[in-house]
Amino acid sequence: MMTECDLLIVGGGLTGLVAAWRAQREGLHTVVVAHGPGSLPFTSGALDLLAVYPTETKRYRESPWEAVSELIETEPDHPYGRVGLRKVRAAVEDFFPYLEASPLAYYRRGEENLAIVTGAGTIKPTYAVCGSMKNNRLAWSQRRPALILGFEGLPDFSPEQLVGNLQDRWTGLKAARLDRTVLLDGNRRLTVAHLAAEFERPEFRDRFAGAVKPLLGQSRFLGLPAVLGFDRVADICLDLEERLGVDVFEIPLLSPSLPGMRLAGLLKRDLLEAGVDYRQGAPIAGVESSGGRVTVACRAGNSREERILAEHVVVATGRFFGGGLEASRRGVRETLLDLSVEAPADRDNWHMASFLGAPGHPINRVGVRVDTSLRPVGRDGLPVYENLFVAGAVLASHDWVREKSGAGISVATGHAVIESVLAHRGPGRAGRGEA
Repeated sequence: MMTECDLLIVGGGLTGLVAAWRAQREGLHTVVVAHGPGSLPFTSGALDLLAVYPTETKRYRESPWEAVSELIETEPDHPYGRVGLRKVRAAVEDFFPYLEASPLAYYRRGEENLAIVTGAGTIKPTYAVCGSMKNNRLAWSQRRPALILGFEGLPDFSPEQLVGNLQDRWTGLKAARLDRTVLLDGNRRLTVAHLAAEFERPEFRDRFAGAVKPLLGQSRFLGLPAVLGFDRVADICLDLEERLGVDVFEIPLLSPSLPGMRLAGLLKRDLLEAGVDYRQGAPIAGVESSGGRVTVACRAGNSREERILAEHVVVATGRFFGGGLEASRRGVRETLLDLSVEAPADRDNWHMASFLGAPGHPINRVGVRVDTSLRPVGRDGLPVYENLFVAGAVLASHDWVREKSGAGISVATGHAVIESVLAHRGPGRAGRGEA
């Protein structure tokens, strides 16, 4: 079986989805191949731009744009440096309004970072949150009386732990739990998905409001684990606020994360409706090349092999978690095309004597080396293939966990890589999906 397309994107995380989102709008016939569900279900759903820089000083930055500008000047090999400030801004100002206008109603506070409360009772700096977490930021900034509510039998969320960790800085914060029998029938194990399905139903929200009102007291806010439905979470929050007379907010939980799943679901649904060919399951098993170009990607299905003939290819496979990189005793390798990886040659230099020491373990900065067009380069510094591009976490020279820059790198490079693809296609070339 042979499939032809303008662009093949390998990877279904945020980077690959953003790249597909822009490629579709540019008229490129795009195929996305994802081995699994991508990384978004394992994230909080909050979108970081840059919150800590320099990482060795652990300096929290209220202005992410000031920090990005400083980082680009200091670290030109960082993905932000490769893309450049103009393109980073263009990506954010193109993609984020789409999220803000979506049913998830994403929220930014101008050009400043904001802070939200996590399920562990810590404070997370970030750049944008879904609408159900907007009041999370407001509650923390105002520190007015608030009730943190949990559910008996729901794992991975303890309102008592959250309150205990924050009560010294937030007076008037209290914890409570609802007995599942007050709201739910049967003895099924309580899960996030189970509660989310129940909150979609108006009759359940009515029973919930009746059970919670006596617990509120003088509370001005009600904080809940992130379980308030699947696709209509912003509407459900507003409905609960009307029923209860307080501001309601969600609190992000450990993975798998419902807010991350909502974001992934939104993007995939919109891409499919727009005509993007999204395929999840069988991965790309290998590629063929000729004349300095990647010519064919082979996808191994259950019963037959599919060959994808693509004019251009974007690799957005992530690092170790996504399977884009693999570490062994021989070193670190890129798994799809064995591209050149920037990493300490000696395993003894992958780490530091201090586990949590600054500026972070060198292994956290490994990745594929690219030029300013995001084409992977060899040891000679020249592009390996004319039509191959790399974006996202698999890129070298960043520590997105410490920087709190993961979503920003995904959006900036996923968006910019399509500009590079268009530039290398030449002027006046319409996509195969265009009329």
